[in-house]
Parts: sequence; C-alpha cells; structure tokens
Amino acid sequence: MRTLIASGLAVLFGAGVLALAAPAQAEGCASGNGGWGGGGYCDGPVDEFGTQYHCETVYVLGFGGTNCFWRHVGP
Repeated sequence: MRTLIASGLAVLFGAGVLALAAPAQAEGCASGNGGWGGGGYCDGPVDEFGTQYHCETVYVLGFGGTNCFWRHVGP
C-alpha cells in the first residue's frame, strides 16, 4: 500500500514539473512563468507594409492556448 501511494505521488510530482516547464524559445519571443502559470509572445519580422505576425500564449497548470494574428506596427 505504501509503495502504491509513493508511486502515485511521484507521478503527480513529475506531471506538475512538466506542466510548469517553460516552452522552448524562438527568435523574437519572450515568456514568463509565475510558478502556477505563465505565458509569452512571439513576433515575426515586420514586412514592407508595417505589419507583423504576433502570437500570444497563456498557460496555467498545463492548460492554456495560443492566439495568433497580424498587427500593424509601422507607419
């Protein structure tokens, strides 16, 4: 019985560590992790019309999502 409980706790701890791990960084990206969750954003290059592709990500305890859109940043 003790072995079963110890195994269950080890699995929960391992899942928690994976859920809180920061995602891989790409160029033009920034992220933060507050312990219980975090998020970040990625910006693509600015094109000749002054627009860029922007993605925002939010996650809490391993759950979340990403929203990507074109935005105007130039003159």
